[in-house]
Amino acid sequence: MISSINNSYAAVLFDLGKQNNKLRNYFESATELLGLLEHNDEFSQLIGNTSIDKNERRQIVTDLLGHDLDEAFIYFLWTLIDFNRARDLVRIIKLFLKITQAYYKISYVQVTSAYPLSETQITDLKKALKQGMNLSDVTINNEIDSNLIGGIKLRTNAISIDDTLRNKLNKMRENSFILSQKGE
Repeated sequence: MISSINNSYAAVLFDLGKQNNKLRNYFESATELLGLLEHNDEFSQLIGNTSIDKNERRQIVTDLLGHDLDEAFIYFLWTLIDFNRARDLVRIIKLFLKITQAYYKISYVQVTSAYPLSETQITDLKKALKQGMNLSDVTINNEIDSNLIGGIKLRTNAISIDDTLRNKLNKMRENSFILSQKGE
C-alpha cells in the first residue's frame, strides 16, 4: 500500500514538472535534494517528524531550499509535510528520478575500478553504453576499489556486469573444480 502511495506522489511530481515545462529542472533539483537527504539524517528526520508543527516544518523547507527550488517544487514538499508523507521523501524522490530517467532514456552507471578511469575511457564507455542500451544520455560515477586487481564492474538500474580480474579468476577456479569433479 505504501509503495503505491509513494508511486502516486512521484507520478504527481513528474506530471507537475511536465506541465510546467520544468521536468529537467525538477530532475536536477531532485537529484541534489536526494544527496542532501541521504547525507544529512538530521534534515530528513526533522521534516518527517510529525511531532513538530507542520508550519514549522514548512518554514524549515522554505528557509533551507526555497532559494534553490522552483516554487511549485516547494509546494509539492509542503504537500508531503501536510499529509505526513515527508518521512517517505527519499523513496518518493528515488521513484521520481527513476520515472524521469526512463522518460528521458537516461542511465546512471556506477563503474567500480581499481584505478580512476581517464576522461578518454569514460567517454568511450559512455559511447558504448549509449549505443548498446539505446540511451540518450549516460552519467558515469567512477568509484575506486583498491581491492580489485584489474578490470571494472558496471551497475545500472537495469544490468550488472562484473568484468574484474578477481571475478575471472573465481570463474576459472569454479570451472577447474567442475572439471576435476568430472575427472577431466
